[in-house]
Amino acid sequence: MAASCLINLLSSSHPHFRSFLVEGLWGFPDNKVNRRRWSLLEPGGEALLYFEHKGVKGVWGLARIVDVFERRGPVGYWVGRPSGFPLQVRLELEAPVRHKPSPGSPIDPSWFDGVTPLRREEAAALGVKLLRSRADRWSLAVFGAGGYSIEVFERLKGEFAVRNAAAKPGAPTHEDVKRILEEVGRMQGRYVTVEEPIDGKRLDVAWRRIQRAVPYAVFEVCIGGDLYADLMKLKHAVDLWNSIAVLVTTRDRVEEARKWVEGALHEVAQNFRILTVEEVVELYKRKRGYKELEAKLGLI
Repeated sequence: MAASCLINLLSSSHPHFRSFLVEGLWGFPDNKVNRRRWSLLEPGGEALLYFEHKGVKGVWGLARIVDVFERRGPVGYWVGRPSGFPLQVRLELEAPVRHKPSPGSPIDPSWFDGVTPLRREEAAALGVKLLRSRADRWSLAVFGAGGYSIEVFERLKGEFAVRNAAAKPGAPTHEDVKRILEEVGRMQGRYVTVEEPIDGKRLDVAWRRIQRAVPYAVFEVCIGGDLYADLMKLKHAVDLWNSIAVLVTTRDRVEEARKWVEGALHEVAQNFRILTVEEVVELYKRKRGYKELEAKLGLI
């Protein structure tokens, strides 16, 4: 499996940033630390894009590595040190927009204007010690393959995806809501499973207080699906594990769900919770607000 990484692109206003916009190209100075980390990269690996944009330093995008190569010749974009960054990578943008940059079709910097970034202090609090230094550098952080734990990368990537799913215009999708529930559980300090198996079927999300315990809370997201079937899966979790059973649905289906719970499922009604998609998004935003404040104050 290709190593994942976080690349510091410095700033969207830095002259070198143009090489990324036009060709997906970035390079690092050749020193012992950079060479060791760069040598772990392979095509297919994912890269979180860290830079300053609109005055905020943080993770503003996600890309995929398409090439890793060494080139000693000058690069025209890199005025002042055109040959000073020979350890190079080529990237394709995955988020906020999927795009393969080229001179005829560059990345538009305004695409990042609608992003809700994972701020520097938050990324540092999630485990990227490299970002705790006072000065930003032409830096590269590698996850897996002898670098930071790959779990740290997944947390960073997951948090970046979730906050942008929660902030984007329009209603979140089924997968967006699952990601939000997953991240809220982690914020709660729970052990989270997505697609929890239960007798040949799967529940969307499950939370555990301790890793080896049965789920104490389970979630099904029903947006246009079979409401009764989802409620019955939740009931099975109540019968099997005595879990709190949470149905997340749209506002127009809350009353229908409540009738099922108070009628056919009345014997276990005390275990059921019915939430709207909007309430789940609001819960996430409030919890994230507390985490951002704690990170800003240096308390996490």
